[in-house]
Amino acid sequence: MSLLLLAAAIATACKIGEVNVPKTSPAIVVHAVLNPQAANQVVLVERTLSGSITIPDTSFDATDPIVTGGGVPVSGALVEIIDSTGKATRAVEDKTLDTSGRGGGVYRVPLGSGSLRFGARYQLHVHTLEGEDVTSFARIPAPEVTSSGGFTRTFNRDRDTLFAQWTRVPQARTYAVRVESPFGPFFLFTDSTRFRMTGDVRNLFAGDLQRVLIPGFRQDMLVAAVDSNFYDYYRTNNDPFTGAGIISRVNGGLGLFGALVTLNSGTLTVTANQTEPIEGRFRLASATGGAGPVASQLTLYVESGATREDLPSALSGRYITAGANPRGDGILGQQFGTTITLALLANQLSGDTVDVFTGELRGDTLSGSYAKAGGISVFLRSP
Repeated sequence: MSLLLLAAAIATACKIGEVNVPKTSPAIVVHAVLNPQAANQVVLVERTLSGSITIPDTSFDATDPIVTGGGVPVSGALVEIIDSTGKATRAVEDKTLDTSGRGGGVYRVPLGSGSLRFGARYQLHVHTLEGEDVTSFARIPAPEVTSSGGFTRTFNRDRDTLFAQWTRVPQARTYAVRVESPFGPFFLFTDSTRFRMTGDVRNLFAGDLQRVLIPGFRQDMLVAAVDSNFYDYYRTNNDPFTGAGIISRVNGGLGLFGALVTLNSGTLTVTANQTEPIEGRFRLASATGGAGPVASQLTLYVESGATREDLPSALSGRYITAGANPRGDGILGQQFGTTITLALLANQLSGDTVDVFTGELRGDTLSGSYAKAGGISVFLRSP
C-alpha cells in the first residue's frame, strides 16, 4: 500500500512541475548609434527570440553579426535616417552586396564623416516587408574640441598612471570610457570630466576579474560623449528573449537609436618590469619538422604570480609571426616550474587561439612544440 501511495505522489509531483510557456509574438529590435566620425552609420535590424526558429550554433563572424550572434535578422526592410529638414538618407543592406548571403539585417547608411552635424536631431525609420514601422529620435552631442591619438603611448603597468581630462560637452547626457582587453572591454559611465587609472585596476566585466591592462598587448582606449538614449539603454538590464528591463526609446519595437562622439582615443602599448627568469624577449634560433614555426619572436611577462606552490603563474606577452609578412599579436599562458604553455592569439582575443606552444625553460633557452603546427622550435633570450 505504501508503494502505491509513493507512486501516486511522484506522478502528482510531476504534473505539478509541468509549465506551459505561452508563445510570444516576436518584436522588431534595432541597434544603431550615430557617430559623426564614422565612415558610415550601421543599423542592425532583427527580431526578438520567440522559440519559433532554430538558431544555429556557429562561431561569431563580424561580417554576419546577427546570424552568428544567435539572432533572427530582418532583411529587405526600408531603413533610413532623416535629418531635421526632412531629408532622408536610405541604407543598403550588407546581404544584397554579399554573394554568400552574409550580412542579413545589417544596414549601412552612407552618412560619413562631415555628413552628420554636432547638436543636430535625427530620426531613424524602419519599415519591414510585413508592414511594421519602427521610429526613434536621437540628438548628437556637440563638443567644442575632439581629437584622436591622445592616449597613444607606452604604459608600464608597474609604475605608470593614466590621466585623461576633457571639457564639458553640450547635449551630452554623460561620458563613456572604454578600454579593450583580451577578456572583454572595460566600460563605464562617468559624470566627471577627468579619469585616472593605474595598472592595478581590475576589469569588473571579465569573468575572473582580470586586470584591465595586460602586458604585451596593445589596447585601444576612448573617451566619448553620449546622449540619453545611449546612457539609459546600456545602464539597464535586458532579458535576452523579451527585452524587458531595458529603457528603450524606440517606437514600434525595442532597442537603441543613440549618439556618440569620440572626444579622445588612442592605443596603449602595455609593458611591465621584467625581473623573472621567464620574462624578456626570446628570438627563434632553430625550427625543425612540422608545418614550420608560428612565431619568430616572443616577448613574455609574468602577468600574475602564483599564490601557492601548487598553482601556476599567469603569463602574457606578444609574439611576432614567422614568414614573409610578420605581424604582432597577443599571448596568454602559464608557467608551472620550468614548463611553459603559451596560447598565441588572433586579434588579441582570449577565445581566439592560433596555436598553443608547450615547452621547457632551461636558462636562456625555451624549447618546445606547437599543438597544431608540430615540429620543434628553440628560442634564445636576446638582450
